[in-house]
Amino acid sequence: MKRREFLSKLVRYGLSAGVLSAVPVGRLSAQGLLPALAIPIIDAHAHVPGTAEHTFDAIRSAKLSATTIAVMGDNYTAVGADSAYIKALESIQLVHDLEAAGLVRIVRQPRDIPLQPSPTGPIHAILAIEAGDAIGTEIERVNEFYNLGVRMITLVHGTVSRSGDNAIGHDMRSYSSSDSSDGGLTDFGRQVVARMNRLGMVVDVAHASTQTLFDVAACARAPIIDSHTSPLPPSVTSRGPGRLRLYDEMAAIVETGGVVCTWPLAMGGNPVTRRTFADWVEEIKVFKMYFGMRHIGLGTDGGGGLPDRIQGWEDIGDVGLLTDAMRAGGLGTLEISAFMGLNFLRVFTRCHAARQLSWW
Repeated sequence: MKRREFLSKLVRYGLSAGVLSAVPVGRLSAQGLLPALAIPIIDAHAHVPGTAEHTFDAIRSAKLSATTIAVMGDNYTAVGADSAYIKALESIQLVHDLEAAGLVRIVRQPRDIPLQPSPTGPIHAILAIEAGDAIGTEIERVNEFYNLGVRMITLVHGTVSRSGDNAIGHDMRSYSSSDSSDGGLTDFGRQVVARMNRLGMVVDVAHASTQTLFDVAACARAPIIDSHTSPLPPSVTSRGPGRLRLYDEMAAIVETGGVVCTWPLAMGGNPVTRRTFADWVEEIKVFKMYFGMRHIGLGTDGGGGLPDRIQGWEDIGDVGLLTDAMRAGGLGTLEISAFMGLNFLRVFTRCHAARQLSWW
């Protein structure tokens, strides 16, 4: 395969011409294909390294080009007035301290992401906030967070026991897909999405209720993502409160040019049995059949305390087992590359470029 033909296929599988111009030539190790060209692995949702299942060593062993570091910005894990805002600022400072110590390098634009990460150097981190509670009702805080290096915000964040509804929108754990009380994105939420688009930030609809997701997709001027979820089977057309996505929800993300990122969460029973890497790969292949490989990616929720994980997955260091399973399941090198990082990189690049568009 000639280099020009390979580059044209990269475009087909999710790497835009704009991304190609921003990505330096490196190495592609998978199957020895064109060793002069590298493909990044990017984890679209993870947390500050420090737990047993999310360490600096595991990130380095996985050879990630970049990982997201999502600091918590929700109201229910802190106490007091503006607690979510204060907590987010303190956590962002911690990441800045890690950068000052040489352990982390904060990614502020797509070209900061290396294709050949150093095995001993700092990990490259896309700084994110999980839960727009930290914004409160102060739109200028979006700019403040951007200036501190934040490039992605998960608009809402709920837990099994706690609603994540906030001034921006509603939480999918609180509403079924057909719940008429799901008010969706608020007027202030529309301001937040517009401001994030204007600044070039990635809008993350993980945890967002069905109507909130649909509203975000309708008003967004750049691709959006769900950074960590799993699809329900295509035959399922409605869902109760929970974290799995319907195909029509994912279609709304796809229509923006966005990406649905899937995680190593294990589940057993009706309607989803998801215990092995083979199950995960089958899920990816069904998604591919509906939407193609341009719109699916990796988001592990490393450090987020998943209650159960795919057999054989201990931490991000096991990402190579997923790569092997994808290959064994019949997915090609370019398809694997799209999933592992190219698709997220495309979205990140398009969001970054959107801030320069004339419609602002």
